[in-house]
Amino acid sequence: MVLSPYFNLYSVDNAEVALNLLKEQPIDLVTLDLKLPGEQGMELLEKIRNEGRTTEVVIITGYGTLESAVSAIQHGIAAYITKPFNIPDLLGVIQKTLDRRQQVNSLKSSMEAFSSLWVSQGDPTSMTEKLGTLLGAKNPELASHGKRVHYYVTLLLEHLDIETPTKEAIQLGALLHDIGQLGLQDRLALGTSQPTQEEKELLTCHPVIGERMLQSMTFPEETRAIIRSHHERYDGTGFPDNLQEDAIPLAARIVAIANTFDNLVSGGRESPPVTVPEAREQIRRQAGQALDPSLAELFANIVG
Repeated sequence: MVLSPYFNLYSVDNAEVALNLLKEQPIDLVTLDLKLPGEQGMELLEKIRNEGRTTEVVIITGYGTLESAVSAIQHGIAAYITKPFNIPDLLGVIQKTLDRRQQVNSLKSSMEAFSSLWVSQGDPTSMTEKLGTLLGAKNPELASHGKRVHYYVTLLLEHLDIETPTKEAIQLGALLHDIGQLGLQDRLALGTSQPTQEEKELLTCHPVIGERMLQSMTFPEETRAIIRSHHERYDGTGFPDNLQEDAIPLAARIVAIANTFDNLVSGGRESPPVTVPEAREQIRRQAGQALDPSLAELFANIVG
């Protein structure tokens, strides 16, 4: 009743029929209740993703919990709405989701072209700059952060004995490290207001979402490792895999330092910016905890 005046709809009442319909029709978006006859909504969502379908999914439920919200976000949903809901808000979320789907599909098509060029004869520096421009058109603040992290990573790489192709892959990963935030609700991605506890939980899903966005592309292994693991901590308390010390890919440890430094000097939703000397000392204090100790000391010396 709410959506039919604005969208072309199919309505089904169980998971089996829904899966068959998704195989037969080019569905852009599914609104999904967690409570269904027989197989439940979360099980249907898992099957949709296991079959590799990129259809947008909006959960609408009267039985929402933080645990189910985080699990749903990890499976790539676009939004999680609890009942009772406001009709204009629902329409707004669905339209924004469809608009973002179009934008992300456009971005992914361009990234697929870039990834193919990367492994052929493309010039990495030129492609990275063009990809930064493309990201800027989708989310200017996200792109600006990526470019700053890219710059700090480049400074650190100049002092490391790493082969040129690997350096270029790490620089690309620095630019793209937060690409998964494009898959989250707009209000969660680099917003200016204080994040709620729920928003903090949901934001921890963006490395997995970013990795999923690149799964069909031919970007280098180091780039993929950065996107998934740049929030791992040296002491093993990071996310999404709780990796520890050298189990964290070197590329991700490098980008983690540059990412931390930029968050300190640029500020964000939770803290104001600090001076470069203070940021340098905080990098040193986090050595052996959040950050690789040898890399952190080297970086602190470079920016000093």
